[in-house]
Amino acid sequence: MGGPVRSETPSGRDVGFLDRFFRPRNVVIVGLSRSAVGAPVSVLTTLKDYGYGGEIYVINPNMTAADADGFNVRASLDALPPGIDLAVISVAREQVRGVLEGCIAKGIEGAIVITQGFADADEEGRRLQENLLALARANGLRILGPNTIGVADALSCFTSSFIELKNDDAPIGQVSQSGLFMMGHHLINNEPAGFCMSIDLGNASDIDLVDALTYFGRSDRIEVIQCHVEGIVDGGAFVETASRISKEKPIVLLKAGRSETGRVAVASHSGAAVGENEVYDAAFRRAGVVPARNAEELRLLSKALVTYTPPRGKRVAVVSFSGGGAILAIDAIEGAGLELARLSEKTIRAIEDLFPPWLAVDNPVDIWIPAARDFDASFPHILEQVLRDDAVDAVICIYCSYTLPKYTALDSSRYVGGIASRFPEKPILCWSYGLDIAGFSKRIEDGGAAMVFPSLDAAANTIARMADYGAVRHAAPRGAPPRFDVDDVRVGELLTSAARSGSRYLFRESLEILEAYGIDTARWKLARDEGALARKAAEIGYPVCMKVVSADIVHKSDSGGIRLNIADDRALLDNYRGMREDVLRASPGATIEGVLLQAMAPEGKEIMIGARRDPSFGPCLVVGAGGIHTEVLDDYAFLLAPVDETEARAMLAGLKLYPMLRGVRGEAPCDIDSIVDTLLRVSQLVTSHSSIKELDINPAIVNEQGSVVVDARIVT
Repeated sequence: MGGPVRSETPSGRDVGFLDRFFRPRNVVIVGLSRSAVGAPVSVLTTLKDYGYGGEIYVINPNMTAADADGFNVRASLDALPPGIDLAVISVAREQVRGVLEGCIAKGIEGAIVITQGFADADEEGRRLQENLLALARANGLRILGPNTIGVADALSCFTSSFIELKNDDAPIGQVSQSGLFMMGHHLINNEPAGFCMSIDLGNASDIDLVDALTYFGRSDRIEVIQCHVEGIVDGGAFVETASRISKEKPIVLLKAGRSETGRVAVASHSGAAVGENEVYDAAFRRAGVVPARNAEELRLLSKALVTYTPPRGKRVAVVSFSGGGAILAIDAIEGAGLELARLSEKTIRAIEDLFPPWLAVDNPVDIWIPAARDFDASFPHILEQVLRDDAVDAVICIYCSYTLPKYTALDSSRYVGGIASRFPEKPILCWSYGLDIAGFSKRIEDGGAAMVFPSLDAAANTIARMADYGAVRHAAPRGAPPRFDVDDVRVGELLTSAARSGSRYLFRESLEILEAYGIDTARWKLARDEGALARKAAEIGYPVCMKVVSADIVHKSDSGGIRLNIADDRALLDNYRGMREDVLRASPGATIEGVLLQAMAPEGKEIMIGARRDPSFGPCLVVGAGGIHTEVLDDYAFLLAPVDETEARAMLAGLKLYPMLRGVRGEAPCDIDSIVDTLLRVSQLVTSHSSIKELDINPAIVNEQGSVVVDARIVT
C-alpha cells in the first residue's frame, strides 16, 4: 500500500494527506475503556460535544451494541468496514505497534498516537518510537505523535482532544508541541479558542513542523499561523518553508525552553533537539516570523494580525481620556522602539477649536475636556482627524469604561469599531480603565476591526511587531551572497591535515585558512625553536608579539602563552624562555610546537567576528565588540550564513559599537567596508567547508586604513 510521496524540497511537500487528519469522514478510537464512555475526560465525549457528524467506531472487545450511544462498537480492527480515514490510538506504549499493524492491514492510512512514553521518556521509548516510524514508512501510514492530543478543526467539527474545546471560526491555524495551546491557555481570558484549526505535533516522529506549516500555508481558511515550538530538528527546511509562507501570511512563533533549566525540560518533554537561543533568533529573522516572548503575547499577536493590516511605519498617535494615561503611553511607545507621531498643522487646526485656548493641542491628544463638554461631537471627530494625518501610522486610544447605562454619554464603544473599519490601514489599539472593562471591550471588538489590550506595553509592542512584519512582507528578495575568488584547495588541505593529526583546535592553520580566503592578517611567522627566533622576528620587524603554539592549549592567555610589545632580540629570547616556563607550569605535559611571532597590531577599534555550526540550522555568523570587551559589553549581532552585503551591513549597524566605528568627537571613521568584506568572506568560508564547527576571530583591529586579523581559532 503506497502512501503520499514527499518531494525532496520542503516547498514541494505533498501534505494533502493531512485532510484525513483534520476532516476525516470517519474515525476509529482504539483504547477507549467502558468507563470513558460519557466521562468528561474522553476523546469520545469531546468529539461528540464538538459536533462531529462523521461515523465513529470504538474498538473494545468488552463492549456491546448496548453500550453504544451515537457510535459503533467493534471487538477488533479486523471487524471494521473498509474505508476508515483515521485511527486515534490511546493504549500502553508496548501495544501501539500491534495496533498500527492492525491499521495497516485494514488499509487505514492515518493514525494519531496519543500515548506517551516514547522519545519523550527514555531510551526504551526512543527505540520503540523508531520502530513505529520504520513500520509506518514501510507501509504508507502517516503518524501524528506519539505523545500528542492530535488535532482540532472547528470548521469540520472534528477533534481528537480528550479535554473540552471551544469552537471558534478565527482564521488562525495553530501548530504546537504541547497540548496546552489547543486545550485552553486562552480560557482564562474568557475567549473562544483563538484558532479554527490546531495540530499538536507531540514528538513529531513523522508529521512534523514543516508539514503543518506547509498545510496551513496553502489553506484558504487560514490567515495567520500561530506556532509554539520547543525545538526544531530540520532547521534548513523550516527556514525555507517559513520564509516562503511569511511573504503571504504571518507566522507568529513562541520558542519555549530559552532558559538553561527550560532547555533541560524541553529535552525530556518532546525529545526535540535544541540549539542556542541566538541561533534560533537568527533563524526566525531569516524566516520572517513574528516572535512572541510568552503565551499571552502569542495570543495577542495572532489575534492582532487577523484583526489589523500591519501599519506602514512606526509613528504612533495617542488619543486619551486621561493625561496620566497618555504619559504612560509615551513610555510604552518609546520602550517598544516606536516613534511618537508629530501631528500636522492641518490636523491641529481641524480639532483645536474643541479645546480651550490655554490648552496646546499636540500628540498625545488629551481629549477629556472636549469629551466632557460634548462627547458625541468631539470624540469621533478628533479620532478621525488624527487617523487622516499622513504622519500617523497607528493610534493608541485610551478610553474610560464605566457602568452602563449610567455613563452612556461616555460610551466610546459606539464609535471605535466603526471608525477603525473605515481606516483599515491604520490600526486603532485600545486600552481602557474603569469599572465595566469587559463589557466595553466586547462591544469594541465585536466588529472585528479593533482590539482592547491588557496593557499599554502590550499594545505598543503589538504595533512594533506588526510594523516589523509589514516591512518583512514587502522587503525586496535577499540578494545573492557574493562569491570571492579564494583558494579552497589550500583550505581543504589544511582541514584534512588537521583531521588526520587528530587536532580539533587550529591556531596557526586558522591564520593560513583566513589568508587563503583573502582576509588580511597581521604579519606572522612560526618559530619552532629558540634558534629561529631572531631570524623570524627580523623578517617581520620589531615590535612583535609572541604566542604559544600547542594543540593542548586552547586559551593561551590563561596559561601565560602570550607576550606583547617585544622590542629587540634580547627581549625576544627572555620572553621565549619565560613563556615556556609559565605555560608548562600551568599546563604540565603540554606539547609545545613552537611560537608564533606576529607584528604588533596598529591602533584601532577591536571587533570580534565568529561563526558556529548549529546542528539544526547550519552556520550562524556573529559580530560584536572584540578584545577584552567581548564578554563585558555583551554587544553582538547574529545572522544565519550565507549573508549578503545588505545583511552584513545591517549586522554592524545594529551594534552599540557602530557609532564608534563611524567616528565620534573628531575621530576618523573606520573602514567599515573592510569589516563587511571580512564578514562576507567568513560567511563563504563556513558555508563552503562543513568541517568547520566554530570560527573565532578576536580581535580584528579596524581603523581608517582598513582592518587586520590579530588572532583567530578554528574548531573542527
